[in-house]
Amino acid sequence: MTIRPLSVLTALLYSQLYLLPAHAEESLSLSSLKEMSLEDVLQVEIVSKKTESKNSAAGIVSVVTHDDIKRYGANNLADVLNRVTSIYMLSTYIWSNSTAAVRGDALTHVNNHTLVLINGRPFRDSAYGGLNETMFRDFPIHHIEQIEVIRGSGSVLYGSNAFTGVINIVTKKQQDNALTLRGRYGSFNTGQVESEFAWKNDEAAITGTVRHRASDGWLFSAIDENNQPANFRNDDGDISASLWGEWKDFNFNLFVVNNQHNHWGSVPIGSGQPIENERLFFDTGYKHQINKHWLSTWNITFNKFSQNYDLPVQGQLYLTDLYENNVLFEQTHFFNFFEDQLNFLVGGLVEWREGGVTQMSQPNTLAPYTSLKSSIYGETSYSLLDNLKLSVGGQWHRFDNLKAAPQGVIDNGEATEGVVGRTGLVYEFSSNLGAKLLYNQAYRSPSAGELGANSSLVQGNRNIKPELIESSDAQIFYHTQDYQVSLTAFRSRVSNLIVRVPVANTNPVRLQYSNAGSAEFEGLELETEAKLFEGLSWKGAYTFQTNRDENNQNNKTQMPNHMAKIGLSFDATPDLQISAFDTYFSAAKVVPTSLAVNPAANSYHNLSVNTNYRLDSWLGFAHTKHITFTFYLENLLDEKFYYPEFNRKIINTIPASPGRSLFGEMSIEF
Repeated sequence: MTIRPLSVLTALLYSQLYLLPAHAEESLSLSSLKEMSLEDVLQVEIVSKKTESKNSAAGIVSVVTHDDIKRYGANNLADVLNRVTSIYMLSTYIWSNSTAAVRGDALTHVNNHTLVLINGRPFRDSAYGGLNETMFRDFPIHHIEQIEVIRGSGSVLYGSNAFTGVINIVTKKQQDNALTLRGRYGSFNTGQVESEFAWKNDEAAITGTVRHRASDGWLFSAIDENNQPANFRNDDGDISASLWGEWKDFNFNLFVVNNQHNHWGSVPIGSGQPIENERLFFDTGYKHQINKHWLSTWNITFNKFSQNYDLPVQGQLYLTDLYENNVLFEQTHFFNFFEDQLNFLVGGLVEWREGGVTQMSQPNTLAPYTSLKSSIYGETSYSLLDNLKLSVGGQWHRFDNLKAAPQGVIDNGEATEGVVGRTGLVYEFSSNLGAKLLYNQAYRSPSAGELGANSSLVQGNRNIKPELIESSDAQIFYHTQDYQVSLTAFRSRVSNLIVRVPVANTNPVRLQYSNAGSAEFEGLELETEAKLFEGLSWKGAYTFQTNRDENNQNNKTQMPNHMAKIGLSFDATPDLQISAFDTYFSAAKVVPTSLAVNPAANSYHNLSVNTNYRLDSWLGFAHTKHITFTFYLENLLDEKFYYPEFNRKIINTIPASPGRSLFGEMSIEF
């Protein structure tokens, strides 16, 4: 595959690697991790935008550490997230590894009910509002220090899309000077090279990872909507880089990627089409400690996205280009009093968005748009007792279209405004036992596509309102130095769902976006983690969820009702680590009207095995810190499983797995 101009930046990043000193100690070695308790490790920032204990935070949070990623292995971020409590990662016919369905919520193939953050800053797109494929496929996972996942809403502090889940990717920071080179090769002629580096002095620090990956891809074979066979290899190639830097009170985050691969198509017909994504995320921030009670932070976040693929119009394929630029300015002020017993924050933001979708030789699918989003938010937490904390917060938001609506798009000319809130109680009965009661409201603003689409098949509607959700959570948790367990019950109700309804007297039938229907979700989550004895650790989770529509009919979504996730890791020797992880999903639901042309989305186990073996002492390479060989075996049981086709719902399923695959990796740390 050809590499476009975005790769120039990556090449420049590679050239900087050789300027780094090739010495120093690891910032967090395996032995030091063994000595840390689970309580030491599980600190989060995602719930209240400040560091706090996972157990005392007023949110339901799962944490994946850098050590978890290293122990259990993965090819990409999607593999890692698929092991998190209540997350079901799946692909669609147009985007692969693109959807993180949290607690059974996946109503369309756009992942617009889950918000992704990088170091607390929003990774968003405005055209469709949830195109996370480049993050889940291409983010360099070795640059991750920790992943924090809110299972539930987060709109009070993070705004739109923080609906049923928020995923915060925390990158490595403040590492000692180091350089790591990695090479990986495996099934389907998949090759990957990667460089990870870190440098710091008394005033500045930088860490980063640069990655290139290419693969022939596995053979995709299915029956399409025309009842014809579709066979193609979903080959891919990407170049990506993630950087974090700091100088005095200034910091920045960068994620840049160019991804090219084959997908089934914009509709599941035919035998594969090329698609290309280019994405740039950049955030720069400044923090200032005004006095001992007041900390102020200021951020500018830029999200740029382009995508091109072929879109069929009356049987003909036309090149379609999506482009968008989104700039966000945000300030947040943190206050604390009475020895940290009273904390509150206030903040506000404005976000300017522009973009469009053009089609060669056809009218614009999405006419150029410009919009402005603004919000003001605040939250207070107060320790009513030494072991009882109350949190209350709210957000006001407004959305303005700055361009006239395209011809045919309904528009009353009014801005959209709304308010959401949340409250929570965290009570710790003892130093080991506690409980949480939480109530959250959240929203999902209509995307530019839903507001202004103007194709021959789909018509936008600027009068639609944001989707809304109200959710309640009750959790009881118990933790010791080496053991953690929590049990959570949740219930949520979604209203103002944005759907597509037929427009009267149109031939062929044209669809228009509208608010219609609702959904209810409820379930239980059990999450455990333990150091069983010296060298042996365990991670486990079980989720039951059920959902129904506005007519009280079960299975509004097609997502599995049951998920079970179990990991076991053993440090056999100081140099050898062996781990296994099994993710189980019950059968996905069937749309009665869909064509049963492909195998059913039955229940399945995806069992992976990962082995890390340090070779440096055996080889006697004293000038390096570590030389490690990693062997990663995915889908050990060689199961063929399928995802439900939950968007168009014309055919029943799409292929999800090529079967068993293996990969070997060599890393050298300097």
